[in-house]
Amino acid sequence: MNQEKTTNNKNSVIDLNDLFQKMLFHWPLYLLVLLAMVAGGMLYMKYKKPMYMSSAKLYLKDEKKGGGEEMDALKSLSLFNSGKNIENEMEVLKSPILVEKVIAANGFNIRYYIKGTVKNEEIYGRLPFTIRVLSDSSKVGSYIFDVTRENNMLKIKQVNATADTSRQLTVKPGEAFTVAKDKFVINYAPKATADLANTFQIKVDSVAECAYDKIEEIGAALVNRDATVIMVSYSDPVPQRAANFLNTLLDTYNEYTLDDKNRTAFKTIHFLGVRIDSLKEELGLLEKQEENFKIQRGITDIDASSKLALEQVKEADIRLSEANMQLSVLDQVERYVNNPSGNYPFAPVLGNIDQTLTSMINRYEEALKERKRLSLSLKPTSEILKNVESQIADTRKTISDYISGYKRNAGVVQKETQRKVNQIQGKIANIPTYAKEYINIKRQQGVKESLYLYLLKKKEEASVAYASNVVDNKVIAPAFVPEKPISPKKAIVFIGFIAAGLVLASAYIYFKYFLNPRVLSKKEIEQVFDLPMIAEIYQQDDKPHDMSLQNRSILVEQTFNMRTNLKFLLTGVTGTPTVLLTSSVSGEGKTFLAAHLGNSLTVGDKKVVLVELDLRNPKLSQFFGLDHNVGVTNYIIGNKNLEEIIKKVPGTEELYLVSSGAIPPNPIELIEGERMADLLNQLKNRFDYVIIDMSPIGIVSDAKSISSLIDCALFVVRYNFTLKSKLSAVSENLVKGFFKKIGIIFNGIEQDTFHSYYDQYSYAENKQHKGTWSSLVKKIKQRIV
Repeated sequence: MNQEKTTNNKNSVIDLNDLFQKMLFHWPLYLLVLLAMVAGGMLYMKYKKPMYMSSAKLYLKDEKKGGGEEMDALKSLSLFNSGKNIENEMEVLKSPILVEKVIAANGFNIRYYIKGTVKNEEIYGRLPFTIRVLSDSSKVGSYIFDVTRENNMLKIKQVNATADTSRQLTVKPGEAFTVAKDKFVINYAPKATADLANTFQIKVDSVAECAYDKIEEIGAALVNRDATVIMVSYSDPVPQRAANFLNTLLDTYNEYTLDDKNRTAFKTIHFLGVRIDSLKEELGLLEKQEENFKIQRGITDIDASSKLALEQVKEADIRLSEANMQLSVLDQVERYVNNPSGNYPFAPVLGNIDQTLTSMINRYEEALKERKRLSLSLKPTSEILKNVESQIADTRKTISDYISGYKRNAGVVQKETQRKVNQIQGKIANIPTYAKEYINIKRQQGVKESLYLYLLKKKEEASVAYASNVVDNKVIAPAFVPEKPISPKKAIVFIGFIAAGLVLASAYIYFKYFLNPRVLSKKEIEQVFDLPMIAEIYQQDDKPHDMSLQNRSILVEQTFNMRTNLKFLLTGVTGTPTVLLTSSVSGEGKTFLAAHLGNSLTVGDKKVVLVELDLRNPKLSQFFGLDHNVGVTNYIIGNKNLEEIIKKVPGTEELYLVSSGAIPPNPIELIEGERMADLLNQLKNRFDYVIIDMSPIGIVSDAKSISSLIDCALFVVRYNFTLKSKLSAVSENLVKGFFKKIGIIFNGIEQDTFHSYYDQYSYAENKQHKGTWSSLVKKIKQRIV
């Protein structure tokens, strides 16, 4: 259990030095990837649409930085907090309503392109023709038109339409045409007919969709913390359009702000104008009535007592009229405040009624304006908007409570004034009838004149205020036409592509070596087995069936090295050594290695016998071109003797073979029997080495059945074939003491790979492939893949 944990820990740790060596070995891969990424960066730069950013500076008057006494009073009453005016104005600048006005009024949702083979080239400014929306431009849909000139006609094809709505039509320049719900007309630009030889594409976007897209490209930020200057920026693929759009946006914002300020003055002037016109008509009637009265009565003046009474009742009537007007205006204020859906601003002039109430109304209207501005950019569920709604409700309640108290006091004044008027009228009753009638006429005329002059004065004041309204905002730095794009930046693009290439190449190496389920290195075998490795056999270009020991090929050198290491492993073994070769699964080369190992052991006039004991899938006889019909199974069942089953291997000196014989239905029973032990003992008496080609230990337990008869077991692992998961399973069988001595053979290592490059046998591989172009290409290929 502890050994298993130790093995897992070893597998989970990545040797950075080993990883670096693998990366260094695969330098052609990195070079190829870097070249590909540089080429990719160049293509990206060529076809990526550049973005240009223009910016402008806008000065805003911030009430929190200079609101005066009224703002101080406002803060003390906690009716409305204007601490975020600048932030709100920045949101208004990017509100969809404002941006839609800019787009619809200036056609920023229409783009023109010259069609190209790979990409279309956008044109702006001097256009060969223009398309105009004749229907409601603010509600236009999204369209793409291909426009081609044919003689004096324009061929128009709708590109982005479905099969049901696709349109192809031919119209004259200046002739209106209809697509879906929208109506368009295309007109030639003066002196631009030569450009019409190209095919053009016109993209018309929905104003609403275009507005929301452009909002993402508009930036607004304070220049610094203590200033009220906003830096407004906008990005666009066309530099001239970036500047034009930004300047138009700021102009539209200033117009919107000025219009918002003028609403109060305009509505006040309209209200006063209606009242003045009404009083003017009434005064005209009274003057005509006075004139008729004097003519009919033949009088030009009245006595002193009548004049005194007239003056007294006139003065009392004026005060009564003022009190009535105050109550009337208070009723109107109350209706206005209690109607949340009503439009602001409030028109009547409250200056002579109560300055405190006037200030409250002004604050209430500021709160309504703030709610309207915030609603342009915030959702109804926003906490900021809910906070403003709560402030409006508190302000409304404060005004209602104030009006209730004020109306009580005004009612007392009204009653007192009415009582005084009644007293004066009692005195007038004693005046002669004609004087009484004249006093009533002058009385009404005086009241109307006073009210007329008062309203006329207020109208002039409101007119002056309306005429003198100016925008508090100032564009202190208009938008400029940018010369260099902000994206894509050449350095960043190439750095990004190169970094991505390095990451991809490194990830490939990581997956190839560290996440590969197959064995690729000696170190991976050593992490599983704490056993000696007696040989590393490279994949050969030589003929595998060539058993000659005279050519001194790489295979022969490696086989002799395996022979020498095996003798060291067999130190202490007396008598004829019995060596078993097995593996985890079929196909790992144990039969091949058994044949060549046995052949190498014949050096020095040693007699070696190969026993084909893989009774389930015998291949050793086939390797030598012999049949396996007579062999081990025949001896075990007793129908053949030892001499009859031993065969001389062709082309060798002292190498012999005992074939498997007929494939039995029960191999394990035959192998575990006494006849099997007797066979091996007789072979050990007649030969110097007994080499057994056994079934894979990772599949069946045949090898463990004769472990007591074996002096040494060699386990074969094949490069890029043996699964790491199989090694762990086999290691449990090998370490439990079934075999007396155990060795590992790493077989089939590919040349020119990382393992061979850092291996001790690279000299032989270099000797074999020295100076050939094919070997150079192969090396580079191996280092790439």
